[in-house]
Amino acid sequence: MSYTIQIWEKPADWPWPTTKAEADAQYERAEVGPQVPMNPKFAAWAQAVEQRSPGFWDIYLGGPEMTDPTWGVGINTRASDWGAPFDDGWEQAVRLGLNLYDPQSGVHYLANGDAPEEPDLPVQRAARARKAGDDATAWAEYRRWAARGNPHALYALGRALRFGTMGQRRHFDLAAALQLMGAHDAETRKDAQAFYGRFPEQAKERVQALMVRLKAAPGEQLLRIVDEERKAVDDAVARCEQLALYSRRRIEATDALEPAAAQGHEVAAFLHALDVVIGWEQPNYENARTWCQRAAEWDYEPAKRLLAVMHERGWGGPVDTQQAAKWNTAAQEQRQQALKKKQAQEASESPGGLSLAPMTPAAPAPAPVVWTGNPLRDLPGWYAREGDPHAAFHLGTSDEHGRYGGPVNLAQARAWYAQAAEAGHADATYNLGTFVESGKGGPKDAMVAKALFMLANTRGTTMQIADLRIKPQDQGPVRAVVTALREPGRLRAVLQERGLSPSIAAPGASSSAAVAGAVAAGLSATEWGRADGAPAAPVAPARAQPSQPPSPSRSRSRVDDEEEEDDGHRHGAQSSFSLHLGHVALAIGVTNAVLLIAFFKPGASFRMGMFGLGLVAAFGAWRTARDFDWSPLARAVVAVLAAVPMVGMAVCLGLLFKAVRERG
Repeated sequence: MSYTIQIWEKPADWPWPTTKAEADAQYERAEVGPQVPMNPKFAAWAQAVEQRSPGFWDIYLGGPEMTDPTWGVGINTRASDWGAPFDDGWEQAVRLGLNLYDPQSGVHYLANGDAPEEPDLPVQRAARARKAGDDATAWAEYRRWAARGNPHALYALGRALRFGTMGQRRHFDLAAALQLMGAHDAETRKDAQAFYGRFPEQAKERVQALMVRLKAAPGEQLLRIVDEERKAVDDAVARCEQLALYSRRRIEATDALEPAAAQGHEVAAFLHALDVVIGWEQPNYENARTWCQRAAEWDYEPAKRLLAVMHERGWGGPVDTQQAAKWNTAAQEQRQQALKKKQAQEASESPGGLSLAPMTPAAPAPAPVVWTGNPLRDLPGWYAREGDPHAAFHLGTSDEHGRYGGPVNLAQARAWYAQAAEAGHADATYNLGTFVESGKGGPKDAMVAKALFMLANTRGTTMQIADLRIKPQDQGPVRAVVTALREPGRLRAVLQERGLSPSIAAPGASSSAAVAGAVAAGLSATEWGRADGAPAAPVAPARAQPSQPPSPSRSRSRVDDEEEEDDGHRHGAQSSFSLHLGHVALAIGVTNAVLLIAFFKPGASFRMGMFGLGLVAAFGAWRTARDFDWSPLARAVVAVLAAVPMVGMAVCLGLLFKAVRERG
């Protein structure tokens, strides 16, 4: 006793049917087609299903007399479970490009993975897995059917990438392209078009180009394009985080954050919120809150905590205690859920449900954060206590120079520089070297200072590092110190072992145990910026704030160096300003410019004297340029320009000498 299934192949020039009527019409056209020898794909399908589900299918291949364009097979109705064998038969048909038709129910199972009469049939397993909370299985099933061209699966992938569901990170360009490709009825088409309509024109062009690539990619190639596009954004953010530590490339690195954030990358949006405050000449707190809001809505837990503080402190908008409480609660709930999930996973992976993971000591209660009232210090302070190296470097320069309403605090600056240097920040490594060399904020050690300067140079600092003059017998020990300092997460420990830690408790990055303690304690939004158990960074009472905003930094990439010439914060043959021939030559050049304007007359000579004085001036300018962070090309240009007024000086001196002789 059998249940009949008809198998047929659609000609390549026929479009895929999207409704039952279209599928019926195509099947009828195929059925009345010309008599031809049996399609070899029918035999390949029969061989595959017989091997995978023996005894389930009633198959008769026949002989040369089989010339029908369609082929009927039966299902053994005595089988207890039809589901898995039939799904496998459909899968083998899809692999071979064949369609199955059930004349009893009137359902077509097409080779593109679609079933027009039951649109959700191919993805029912994915839907059940998602409903059960098994996101990994749901995502894998949707991908499997999307590779076969199933529009419902394509649309589901697009929705997941749009809203960040099924454990996936958002990617708005892909989401729009997949939703447009998979829209299969009036409701889904309206939703896809509405989402696509919110894109700016330039982004729409990207989406259209992406759709062309996806439509031209068969099967697994479509999934590869999706994976490559998503990986490109993730790689851009990871590259930005690493490249930004290399100070000479910070602008290039941070420029990659906003495009990634615009694609829905929650970490990029969170980091960009800091960049618009400390990475530009004019801090933009409103923009920072906007990006932080997006990252929080995209379910990034640190962004929720920061947004709570922003609402509580009034950074980038009005104070709103209700919103602060809302986001603070959301952050705590998300953290608790993550901890429960981790504990459940550890229990499931351990024998007898007993976790074998080492127990972490309970974190001490975090101390309340002391706010200065200046968001240009307080907001980076929040990031720095979370472990962000750029924020720690910003605070280091603030404490070193006494910026933003706070006094000079060299010990605290040293601690912030050490934290940023441990994370790989090049300029922070250099500044820490100057502190260790001169004894600012703590003990000094010439060998460790040289090691820090060498390490800063390899990391790409923007600061000038002249000849360190390391003696041959010291080269081995210095390199050993460099090796120890560059070990991940070991720099501050090495400084402590050598007795070079600052004279205060160093600020610490966030740790999961400390954050867990904060969640359990039910801290307020004010305290949520402190994820470590160390005492809060000491801050002196805030001074009266001036009416004007704090002076901005000079550039996006050099937020720390506006006062460094005055502080002698360069490492070279001299650590501070000193008068030498170069400065004298430049001073003479300035005086000569006045004389040149006052006394120059046509026909004046003394060419050899002018040439000699020009050489002296060029040497002086070159020597003076060594005190500044200029490239060799810039120094050469300065030397040439310095020679020009020296030529005029020779002319003027000749004219003055001639005038004196004539009067005598």
